[in-house]
Amino acid sequence: MVYHLALAGLTFAGLVLRSVFPRVLRLAWTSPDFLLLLVVFNAMFSGHLRGGAAGFFIGLTQDLFFGRFIGLNALAKCVVGVAAGSQSRSVFRENVWVAAILVFLSSLLSQSIVFVFGLMAGARWYIHSIAYQVLFETLCNVCLVPVVYGPFFAFAGRRLRQSETEAKEPANPRALDGDDEDER
Repeated sequence: MVYHLALAGLTFAGLVLRSVFPRVLRLAWTSPDFLLLLVVFNAMFSGHLRGGAAGFFIGLTQDLFFGRFIGLNALAKCVVGVAAGSQSRSVFRENVWVAAILVFLSSLLSQSIVFVFGLMAGARWYIHSIAYQVLFETLCNVCLVPVVYGPFFAFAGRRLRQSETEAKEPANPRALDGDDEDER
């Protein structure tokens, strides 16, 4: 429950950062996508189903907050969550380079989905501006990984260890011993 509240709080913080500080965080007509980082990191620790579901709701929140095409970011972040989460069992999560590579690939995938479906929906974007935005937003996202991944890894890793120990511990340890005092 605490993890989900933290995810909601981080989603809100990402929305605020993207809307309140766009001039401070801008690099070549774009700013980093903190919500994409959140989706990728969450999917790395939660798996593809929860990663896709969280990606959908985070993307939908972003669409409702900013979007002209409602559902576009929801689709892109859902696909990214499923794709990054499907790699969660086979990657070495402790390595920041793995997270950086996943963020790089996820940024390219997300931006590609947004631009292809946006153009299909009637958006008037120019191909050279699309290329710049994809390039620089991906670069911004990858540059933020070393700064953001450490605290997220510590929090999510602690949550993961707690859930593993709760799954291993029986609800009633005396029931497994066969040593009930009521029988004596």
